[in-house]
Amino acid sequence: MRAALAGTTGNAVLMGVAEVGTPIGWVLLPGLLGVSARPRVAALVSAWAGVLVVASVLVPVIPGHRSDPQALLASTLSLTAVPLLAWARRRTRTASVTRAAGPTDVAVFTVPAGPGSAALAVCGSPGEIGAAVPLRGGGLLALVGTVTGAALDTPAGRRAIEQTFRRHARPAASPQRLAGVLDQAVRDLAPAGHLRATIVRVDRSGAVEAARCGSPDLITVAADRAALAGVPAGPALGSTRPAGSTARAGSTARSGSASPGGGATPSPVTGRRVAVVAAAFADAHGERWVRVLDQVAADDDPAGAARRLTRGPRGGRRTGPALVVDPGPPSRA
Repeated sequence: MRAALAGTTGNAVLMGVAEVGTPIGWVLLPGLLGVSARPRVAALVSAWAGVLVVASVLVPVIPGHRSDPQALLASTLSLTAVPLLAWARRRTRTASVTRAAGPTDVAVFTVPAGPGSAALAVCGSPGEIGAAVPLRGGGLLALVGTVTGAALDTPAGRRAIEQTFRRHARPAASPQRLAGVLDQAVRDLAPAGHLRATIVRVDRSGAVEAARCGSPDLITVAADRAALAGVPAGPALGSTRPAGSTARAGSTARSGSASPGGGATPSPVTGRRVAVVAAAFADAHGERWVRVLDQVAADDDPAGAARRLTRGPRGGRRTGPALVVDPGPPSRA
């Protein structure tokens, strides 16, 4: 928001100094800044741009925006449209994320994933981190994990991590790059905190790749059998020494050095279904491990499978988050 307001102010100053009086000169940059922001920010940018236009007309120390009625009307209409366009843009992006029906103690969101679909289940368990961002062209970026540390495991800390991920989840962003951004965010928010997470990317063709950062392995389903995907594991985000630190070489060798992506190595993942369960099978073994695998393959609907994976042992409190991706066409799922 600050950057958008500063850009709007700078544009007005520049237009005034250059004696540009055309409405497009005063409105184009604020319009672009507003449309690319959230609707509330867009409304604030439009209002501030309007104030600057009026000020340049009423206090013409330096020639500014033209004061004829047609020019003022053109600027008014343009600035009024900016929040509406920002709202339409946000609605188009979020319309592809829908809430699936389910019990009150778990929220399941479905989202397109290439030619297939995905489901993210969250249930408010301690340290839970979960976010899914649809990409232009039908791709998907998703974050599933848990945080530890008193300063990080708070509503504000978890929200900051998820917002950082959403802000940088763009079509060109790789899981390794996003891991690096999150690694730095964890260090800035809570130097003693850690984020154990898996970042999953699905491109428009349905190809899946993932990067593990201290989290449990992914599960893949081929035919009706589920097994571990075998994705290499990197350290938890925020747990390694930052690259370029001036610590002694021996200490650096022991603690590791945070390469871009926190040491995570993205790997391709294949299967008719891919699942990540950050908390539910971290301690899975024996019969419980078998049940987890069965749950992944049980439902044809990814939302149903994600909901199953949040079930607590022996009917206890649900644990999450859980992500289930069916990358192929719906008929294959």
